[in-house]
Amino acid sequence: MGLFGSKEVCPVCGKRIRGDVLVKIKDNVPLCRECSAMVNMDAALIPLQSAEDMKRHLAYRERNLEKYERFHTTLEAKAGLSLLCVDEVQMLWYCIRNRREKNPPLFDYGEILDFQYLEDGQPVEEEEKKGVFGTLFGGKKEEAAMLHSMKVHIVLDNPYTKTIDLEMIAANDGVRSGSLGYKANRKALERVMDILKRITGIAESCGQDMGDGISREQTGAG
Repeated sequence: MGLFGSKEVCPVCGKRIRGDVLVKIKDNVPLCRECSAMVNMDAALIPLQSAEDMKRHLAYRERNLEKYERFHTTLEAKAGLSLLCVDEVQMLWYCIRNRREKNPPLFDYGEILDFQYLEDGQPVEEEEKKGVFGTLFGGKKEEAAMLHSMKVHIVLDNPYTKTIDLEMIAANDGVRSGSLGYKANRKALERVMDILKRITGIAESCGQDMGDGISREQTGAG
């Protein structure tokens, strides 16, 4: 709904709200277009934020931009439209779908709680090879399944981003298991899994507390 000429003011910056409202926070309070453009959090979390919460979030986003400007990619993996980038020196990483993103959320190694490789929403164990073994040793060959989703699902300990999916197949497309397309997708996602195993292993060996970096960012400490 257009609010041109509205007397409402943004609870974050105090400027008058003009034009269409893009983001509404707790109690259905609208933000101005400028503040809305800086918001980057899970959509389900936005209606839960108070004005003070949103001010802290935008301050966090400004500090995130400063860190991103110092970010140097040493490891990366492409999965479909997503790109996973890692800075091994600063022990930071991010994932984007749009390479023109100017301020993607950065995460500490220790913020990863869990990650899984999923096919059609079901976890696939890395050592699951019964179909291959059955063929090699004369067993009955199982009919190849048509898959509509292959992805790595990451669960985070972060106040603004709870999960990230690196998806290889769009929901309306499909690929037959065992095909060349399937193998290419699987290889790309295994590369992602290898990187995630590497950085979580480093986090554990360093004793990095889950979410510690974000806690410091939110409090302004460090």
